[in-house]
Amino acid sequence: MPIRAHHRLPAGSRAAAAAALLPVLALAAGCGGGGGKDGPTVAKGEVSTAKLTSALLTSQDVPHVQVLPAGSKQQLLGDAQKADTAACQPIVDQWSSQPRYRRQVYTGAMVTDTTDATSTATKGAKAISLTVIASYKKGDAARVLHDLAAAVTACHSYSVVRGGVTSHFTVRPAAADAGLGDERVAYVIGDSAKGTGGQVLVTVIRVGDTTAAYETVRADHQPAQLRSSIPVEQVAKLRKAAKHS
Repeated sequence: MPIRAHHRLPAGSRAAAAAALLPVLALAAGCGGGGGKDGPTVAKGEVSTAKLTSALLTSQDVPHVQVLPAGSKQQLLGDAQKADTAACQPIVDQWSSQPRYRRQVYTGAMVTDTTDATSTATKGAKAISLTVIASYKKGDAARVLHDLAAAVTACHSYSVVRGGVTSHFTVRPAAADAGLGDERVAYVIGDSAKGTGGQVLVTVIRVGDTTAAYETVRADHQPAQLRSSIPVEQVAKLRKAAKHS
């Protein structure tokens, strides 16, 4: 079954309330958290734990955005999963704690964008994203984006077995704003059993040897969009962190 959102989001009343609205959030990962340990911060090209943590977006960085950092890494990534179609494995790896290209350091948060929720016509249209920023050994972040772009082109559907239950997912490319980071890939992944209510917009952006990844849904279950000012500000902070590492 898909992960229940509260297994992957920060503790607290605000997070619990948001999670209750979003049963499909983070459906691309495995059941239960499996956050791995950070590796040693010595690999060339890697942003240190302290620098990466300070680079995470905050509620003060973008208007109408609330950021709630994860209480633990187990709330961000799922256990390793194997897609029944090899071409789809990079998509599964994107939200796994044990991907092909290991994150050396990572952290994340729940990001709530209330821009469209203030008008009567779009009341309840908050966009909520699970975001993970990560640092890799030199060259690995580029490999992640290369493999992910190829997977989005070649992979249209796949299945994974989780807890003895087979889940089926569909994948289709999505548009990502040009100029976000050095590379970017976006796609919509859907749980076939949930129809339109089980669709998540995934956006992954590379900034040098770091990445910023987002799983985004809307509280009213309409097609989600990631407001560009959110990743733009996150990219700027990642560039600054890398420059001073």
